[in-house]
Amino acid sequence: MNSKKRVSGVSDTRSMVLAALIAALYVVLTTVLSALSFGPFQIRLSEMFNHLVVFNKRYIAAVTLGVFIANIIASPFGFLDIATGTIQTLLALLVMYWLSKFVHNRIAQMTINTVVAVFFMCMIAWEIAIVSKTAFWPTFWANWLSIGWGELVSMIFGGVVIYLLSLKIDFTK
Repeated sequence: MNSKKRVSGVSDTRSMVLAALIAALYVVLTTVLSALSFGPFQIRLSEMFNHLVVFNKRYIAAVTLGVFIANIIASPFGFLDIATGTIQTLLALLVMYWLSKFVHNRIAQMTINTVVAVFFMCMIAWEIAIVSKTAFWPTFWANWLSIGWGELVSMIFGGVVIYLLSLKIDFTK
């Protein structure tokens, strides 16, 4: 069940450890696969952890922290990516969590998460368009398309993995 004690969902030692574990897994997957995780075509397999927000709000803090740390360690875009990526992730996860309250089927929730995640990649496309110092709109649209496709692949693959894991592991606890 979701914690009623804290807004973040991290209310006790167990929740804190689980959140830290997911953040660490996000960082490791992103940095080990950094060649795929950064740039104009991104397939961040660590984005699969976005789907965890339908199980417990603690994962909002966990994934957001993971993005922040991974971007500090490995992002070629520096501070702009640290800030934009972290804010984009937090906003997307909050929207996913909020929307999941209205849908009670896990597969439907994960489908909605995928659409939300792809949509929010517009913020990363904006960031790359600014950093690239080329014509803004063509760069923005090309990057949103390429990053959006990468996010779609990551979220579909990740959705299947997280769903199958959820049949064996209770992510709500």
